[in-house]
Amino acid sequence: MSKKIIGMDIGGTTFSSALFDENLNLLASSDKGLISEIDSTGGLIDELSSQISDLADGHVDGIGVSCPGPLDSGRGLVLDTPNLKLLQNVNLKRELEKKCSADVYIENDANLFTLGEWHQSKEASSVFAGVTLGTGLGFGLVVNDSLYTGAHGLATEYAISPMEHGNWETYISISGIQRLSHEIIGEEIDPKALYHMAEESDADALQVWSSFGSHLGSALSHFINMVDPGMISIGGGVSKAYKFFKLSMERTLEESSPSYRSNEIHIFESSHKELSSQIGAALLFLSKQRP
Repeated sequence: MSKKIIGMDIGGTTFSSALFDENLNLLASSDKGLISEIDSTGGLIDELSSQISDLADGHVDGIGVSCPGPLDSGRGLVLDTPNLKLLQNVNLKRELEKKCSADVYIENDANLFTLGEWHQSKEASSVFAGVTLGTGLGFGLVVNDSLYTGAHGLATEYAISPMEHGNWETYISISGIQRLSHEIIGEEIDPKALYHMAEESDADALQVWSSFGSHLGSALSHFINMVDPGMISIGGGVSKAYKFFKLSMERTLEESSPSYRSNEIHIFESSHKELSSQIGAALLFLSKQRP
């Protein structure tokens, strides 16, 4: 009998799961749950475990979880993450193992998105990066076919690095886009509405996206200058507006990154989005089962 493996993707706004067999064939997917509709840590744990149980029809062999960092992934502990307050300082591994009676492993969401994107790429670079744009900003890195997490499991936690204006997430996040719209238009407008406005060629909305792309390009220039990747996949919900911020992002990179100017660093919008995070989470579980 084939194994049932859950790959769960928990973001700052939604959570969803996919059921795979041991060959990573997709068997079923859940609907998205909204974290804003849950008001307690216990309630969120219950909803997560119910989603897993429903998808696996009551039995699951193992669970991989993609979750906003910073994390102590070895212990399965969510640390003081700014983008998922209901799980701050919660041992998510222990709580889900009690509820689901299966081994659970957790890892940073951007790391697992990157791992899933790398796994699905037919011509992946030896240095492959992923970036997630959503409630927060995440970075991940696969080097020579292995996820790079650093000496203590906290590599690429770059978005929370301090800047004069706060940190990178001050402008490169959902709340950051709302902040930019307030500065440019005079009111806070959410990214989905700004996307539709830009589709109608609204000049103010296009300016917001252009400003967002410039901020993102600046952050990416730092990242590229440090690790010099060959490919970067852009995912997360905000990446759906990629066509509106691509040019300003590229202009800023041309100005600020020698490697980007001189080499063919392929930056592209993910076509898989949360499925890549779910595949990465399933890969995480499978990697822990190898002798």
